[in-house]
Parts: sequence; structure tokens; C-alpha cells
Amino acid sequence: MSTTADPTGRRLLVAAGAIALVQATALLGLAVLDLTHLVAERVGLGVGIALMLLVFGGGLAVAAIAVMRGRHGGRGPVLVAQLISLGLAWNLRDAGDDVVRGVSPVLALAALVVLACLFSGPGRRAMSRDEPA
Repeated sequence: MSTTADPTGRRLLVAAGAIALVQATALLGLAVLDLTHLVAERVGLGVGIALMLLVFGGGLAVAAIAVMRGRHGGRGPVLVAQLISLGLAWNLRDAGDDVVRGVSPVLALAALVVLACLFSGPGRRAMSRDEPA
């Protein structure tokens, strides 16, 4: 077995992690927007949703960075986030608002690219290495 790392696998992990990091940044941005647009009648709901988005966005950011570094522990949370994105994209495809409906293919495409990177042979081999990245 060769001791040199496969650069294709590393590039796939970096691409998957970078896309997941953009998704995490979007979640964190939504949390900030939610907090800045609180309505007096629904402060509890607004703060609760913002906290949930902060936790999910922060967790996804940590997992995305782990994937970019080739750490196996980040793979599961990133995969789950992509499956959730696919489900969300499927539900948004019939939205009444054109802007919301336009988000659906972006979510689906990003999720499919990340899944393809993580499930590809080189990506799986790069993730399974025990050597530090």
C-alpha cells in the first residue's frame, strides 16, 4: 500500500467541507436575522428559533471543518445535514413564493455535491486514513 495521500480524495473532502461551511454560515446568518427582527408578541419563539439555528449552524461549522481536515467524526453530522437539505428542497419546490421556490434547486444541488464528494471512493479512502491531515 502506498504511503502517499491521494490528492483527489483530499480535494473532495475540502470541497464537501467548504460547501457545508457555507451552509453553516447561512444558518448562523439566519439566526442573527431572526434576532434582529423580533416581534414583541413572539419574543420567546423568536429567541428559541434563533438559539436552535445558532446550535445547528455552529455544530455544522465544526463538523465541516473536521471534514475539511479529514477527521472521520465530522462526516456523520455533515451527511445528516445534507439529507435534511434534500428533504427541505423537496418541500420547497411547491412553495408559492418565487424566491423561496428558487432556493429549492440550490439546496438540492449543494446537498447532492456534498453527498457525492463524501460517498465517492477517493473521498471515503481519504476520510478513513488514520494519519493526521
